[in-house]
Parts: sequence; structure tokens; C-alpha cells
Amino acid sequence: MFKGLFVLLGFLSILVSQFVLAEDKYLEVPVGISPVMSSAAMFIAKERGYFQEEGLNVIINPFKASGAKMVPFLATGQLFVAGGNINAGMYNAIAQDIPIKIVSDKGTVSPGHGYLALIVRKDHVDSGRYRSFKDLKGMTLAVTAKGVSQQIVTEKYLKSVGLNLSDIKMVTLAYSDMNIALANKSIDATVQIEPFVAAAVQNEFAVRVAGDDEIYPNQQSAAIFYSPVFMNKYPKQAQGFMNAYVRGLRDYNDAFEKNKGKEDVIRILTKYTRIKDKKIYQAVAPVGLSPNGMVNVQSLKDDAKWYFEQGYLKALPDMDAIVDLDYARRATKALGVYR
Repeated sequence: MFKGLFVLLGFLSILVSQFVLAEDKYLEVPVGISPVMSSAAMFIAKERGYFQEEGLNVIINPFKASGAKMVPFLATGQLFVAGGNINAGMYNAIAQDIPIKIVSDKGTVSPGHGYLALIVRKDHVDSGRYRSFKDLKGMTLAVTAKGVSQQIVTEKYLKSVGLNLSDIKMVTLAYSDMNIALANKSIDATVQIEPFVAAAVQNEFAVRVAGDDEIYPNQQSAAIFYSPVFMNKYPKQAQGFMNAYVRGLRDYNDAFEKNKGKEDVIRILTKYTRIKDKKIYQAVAPVGLSPNGMVNVQSLKDDAKWYFEQGYLKALPDMDAIVDLDYARRATKALGVYR
């Protein structure tokens, strides 16, 4: 019955999309994505008209929480594309014969790119309640969902000092709600994402104690996912979407790695995210985003093994079948080598 509902909803979404394509001459592409800094390439491609140049009318649907919340919509084709953190829910959907694909990078915590970071309430640091990772014991710490990449890195922080997940109280909150919870002292710490990390520090209710790149370098934290409806029904447009997205990735790298056109990219980020203060974007830790859209497949395999061992998955996913980087490779070939 569950699979039957997916098939029916997917069929209906195809009919709707065919109508939109015929009426508007642009294919309407619904995208689910979090309004955070790691989504920069999507926002850049949208704002600078790269998607339109490919004949696409991209409709951005903001999701406050993790990529796990997007999976049902992606599976049915209500979303053609999603961008979020890696999660067990996606692998479980694939195990039910719903061929979602990981197609591009949306955030890697490569060295020097600790855009995800452990932050702790400033009053705990000031009082001495928190001095080191050992002091996380007994604290309430927030992640976006259970069975997501954040939970894995949280365990790594704890295990580095002989603690386990059972030594903390873990709760789930959307990224934007984490800062509110820190400010009103309803949580003690969180693994937060930029630009919310910089905002928490600037507003003096939290302290950044470590970037995730220090404890788990090169974790593939987030990715771009394609719906089977998009890939199967509109293969040309699926490639066009990737061409535009990779252009956005390159513009992001120009801005934050080479300081070229940074002011305009910051303007775009303030338009599409909840943080409107441009000064905060001057203080953020940059996101690791491949200018060619490549992902760290070994990290995905390692994390999938963790989900399996923790009981979030019934079987290990076939990562080589789930990851399809051909769209990104073709986009790179068309655009040329990034320099």
C-alpha cells in the first residue's frame, strides 16, 4: 500500500509537470532545500538566471529541518530536486524500490571548511561548566534529526574523550530554532551550521568550540538528490539543472575561496537565508563545496555503515548504485576545467 501511494503520487506529479511545461515553456522544477549557507550554489544559480538559461523555472521550497523531511516529497516527485544533510531515511526509501540518487555536493567539511561546528552556550563557558568535550556529559544537545550526519559527528566529539551518545540528552530541532533554544537556555549545545554559527557568536549567547573538520575531516555532510520522476521523465532538463548548479558552485568558490564577487554573493545569501546581516557572512567559516560537484563516496559508505550498526538501516545500501555523478561530470566537461 505504501509503495502504491508513492506510485500514484508520482504519476500525478508527472501529469502536473507536463501541463506546466506546455503552458509556460519552462519546466517547473520544485526544489526542497534548507535556507542555509551550504545552499549557496542553488541560490546563486536561481538569482543569476542560470536555471532559466536551461529552460527551467526553479521553485525553491525552504525546509527548516534536515534532508530527512524532504525524502517523502522527493520519492513521490512532488520535489524534483532536494538538497540536505545525508540521512538514513533516504536510504530506507531507496530500499523500498524508490531510486533516489545522490548527484552532487552540497557540503563537505574539508579541512579549513568547518561550516558545521560544535557551539556551546556562552554562560556555560564563562562559568567554567564547559571547558572541554568532557564537559558535554549530562548536557542537552540538539541535532536536526535522528539518523543524520550531524549525529555521527556528535558521537565523534564524545568518543574523542571517552564518552558516548548515551552520556548526553539529544533532542531534535531545526537549524533556525537551535539558536533560539540556546538563547533561551533550553539546550546547552548543538552542532550548528553557518551562518547560524557566526550569528550565535556575534550575538554572544554561544561560543564556537570546534569545527567539524577538526573531529571528522572530509565528511560528506550534505548532498543534492534527484527524484526518479525528474531523471526518468525529464533527462535533458535534469542535466540542464546540473549545468546551472555547477555554475553556482563555481561562483560560490570564486567568492569565498578567491574573494571574487563576494559582496554580491553575500547579497544573494541575505536574500535567501534567515540571516540578513551582511557582516555575519564576513565572519563565517566557509562551506566546502566542490566546484565540479563531486562528492566523497568513501565518507558516504562509512556513514551508511554507522547507520546500519546503529539500527537505522536494515541492510547496507549499495552506494555505488545510489551515487550518480555523471550529471556533474557532463556539466564539468561542458563548462571546462575550473581554475
